[in-house]
Amino acid sequence: MNTGDKSDRLFQSDFWERLTHVHHNTPLFIYGPAIVAAFFYGLFGEDLNVGAAVGFYLFGAFSWTFTEYGLHRFVFHYEPTSYVGKRLHYLFHGIHHDFPNQATRLVMPPTTSIPISIVLFGIFYLAMGGSAYPFYAGFISGYLYYEFVHFSIHHTRKAGLLWNESQRKQHLQHHFKNADKQYGVTSPLWDIIFRTIR
Repeated sequence: MNTGDKSDRLFQSDFWERLTHVHHNTPLFIYGPAIVAAFFYGLFGEDLNVGAAVGFYLFGAFSWTFTEYGLHRFVFHYEPTSYVGKRLHYLFHGIHHDFPNQATRLVMPPTTSIPISIVLFGIFYLAMGGSAYPFYAGFISGYLYYEFVHFSIHHTRKAGLLWNESQRKQHLQHHFKNADKQYGVTSPLWDIIFRTIR
């Protein structure tokens, strides 16, 4: 795997540096089976009816759009003052703004995303019980869609069936015109509601 030139290294250690580079299909192979397993476990293990499972799945996918907006606006664009805070912020999102077209740094590394997804499932389960399974499946589907759209915007010239040119325009405006606007990648809905649309 190409880990870039020396100017964009985050760590001196080759081991830690490799962990910051991820192939864009990695989330699909990790979370695709988890989505299917969670949805069907909700149906058969928790005895949810099909309508309820589909409803919670869709609610989870919709909830992702709000989470995507909130994370991007309030976490990824938070400006810490401490050295450790600045370093962590740069690792999570700053490098993407400095190197927006570096393909191996567009996807959150599994070393970060897997623990976060486990904690989120625990929160969902505490709040929703067995309904958390299809909700989680929908939520993670939203995350996968985000990763797909985000990668496509930066590395595909033509829009396809699963994403459109307005998504590209909105996200590239965020990168190159107004970093304090256009936080939504998959949807402009929350930018419109919270008036951060350009």
